[in-house]
Amino acid sequence: MARQRKKKKKNNGNPVGKFLVVLSCIAMILCAASITYGFFLRFSGGDDEQGRRIRIEILNGTGRSGLAQEAATALRKRGIDVLKTGNAGHFSYEESILISRKKSPQFEQLGKILGCDKTVEQLQENTLVDATLILGADYDHLKLELRENLYLPE
Repeated sequence: MARQRKKKKKNNGNPVGKFLVVLSCIAMILCAASITYGFFLRFSGGDDEQGRRIRIEILNGTGRSGLAQEAATALRKRGIDVLKTGNAGHFSYEESILISRKKSPQFEQLGKILGCDKTVEQLQENTLVDATLILGADYDHLKLELRENLYLPE
């Protein structure tokens, strides 16, 4: 008995399938490039930081419970990036203070937005925040738009 040989078909492939594979690869490369570029912009410490929001921390210098967190919520609604909240070193701050941690063209504008008259410069290297706001006893004079029911009876 003679064995029959099967003819191999030429596989030219499906041109539409190849096109879709190439298109998918290009889309994945563009997505990866976009994500990488976004991380680069967010975490670069370059001098051209005009396009990103200012990042601040808020410290409670009054001893009123929940004040820093409430201020952070109010400022986030206004487009300010609050990275940290917490208590100041002591609770006897008479005046609120805005402290510059990095050179930023947005710092003066932030002081005006908050209505904070007392600003100081204490530059730090390798810090995530551009500024620190310490809330003092005069916090109700700041433009924070806090809820009325936050205040505890004395």
